[in-house]
Amino acid sequence: MKEFLIKRWFLLLLIGGVTLAGLIPHQLRLLTDLVDVRMVVASALFLMAWCLESRSLWDTLLRPWPVLWAVAISYGVLPILGWIGGSLLTLEDFRIGLMISVSVPCTLASAVLWTRMARGNEATALWITMATTGMSWMATTAWLAWGTRIQVEVEAVALVRGLLLVLILPVALGQSIRAIPSLARFALSQKTRLGFVSQILILSVIWKAAADIFEKLESGAATVSPGAVAVVAAVCISIHLTALTAGFWSSRALGFDRRNQIAVAFACSQKSLPVALFLYESYFQAYPLAIIPLAFYHVGQLLADTLIADRMAKERKPALPMRENSEVLHNQDGCVT
Repeated sequence: MKEFLIKRWFLLLLIGGVTLAGLIPHQLRLLTDLVDVRMVVASALFLMAWCLESRSLWDTLLRPWPVLWAVAISYGVLPILGWIGGSLLTLEDFRIGLMISVSVPCTLASAVLWTRMARGNEATALWITMATTGMSWMATTAWLAWGTRIQVEVEAVALVRGLLLVLILPVALGQSIRAIPSLARFALSQKTRLGFVSQILILSVIWKAAADIFEKLESGAATVSPGAVAVVAAVCISIHLTALTAGFWSSRALGFDRRNQIAVAFACSQKSLPVALFLYESYFQAYPLAIIPLAFYHVGQLLADTLIADRMAKERKPALPMRENSEVLHNQDGCVT
């Protein structure tokens, strides 16, 4: 039991938090209202950047093809899948909510962390989040206007300012303090614990969003059958898994190494819940049930990807660096190192 709890604590807390949000959304809001989404996301990115070697970021920037391919899938394939999947849904609210979910940029924090969990190239995942977020003023608005027939105008200046504060600045700070050798060594030695803190931060965002979503549903006049909700859930998770699979296998076909295949798979298929909720509240509140696909897509991606990342990590253990390999060989020979 202890081993199970250690291994599956994130899934248990995710499911437990969402369940509580469904049962007592008002009470949970008393806690989640304390969560500042921007600060939480910025903090998670700072911790991830602190643990990431600067050389990895520059190497990825010099070989940008995996990043560009992930952006193409995220803003090309996924919206088309969402539009096709919408034809299976009976309510216009569901179709609009699904289109919002697949048109937003890559999630800022979890794609990097889940790529790390699967032993992928987290630098690639981080550049993908930056690229999709930076393009969202154009790509997201264009897909929503086409897929929902509702014109969405995002203020470019505000978006760039938010990008700098929430994404660029935390990453720059995390990389800067690595210039202090003791702090770089600390991040390396505490990488697992810092990753744990990042996951808790991500959970707090999901709990806050779940409480908001269930509170809106509870106050809404519209009702929907359990069967229709089940179809929405199946369509959302199917689209996410299709994009993840397409990202992984197409990356292999293009000759990317396995670490980049993993990064592309997670980052091209995961989408940002805070951005989706912002767009819903700003432009689509006339469709109250549109919030249901938002919940299922974004909670579903974390549930599924946690299991997938665990499986990928088991399939391929990281090779030891040359120095460590030599130390192991010396130790096996009985020499002192």
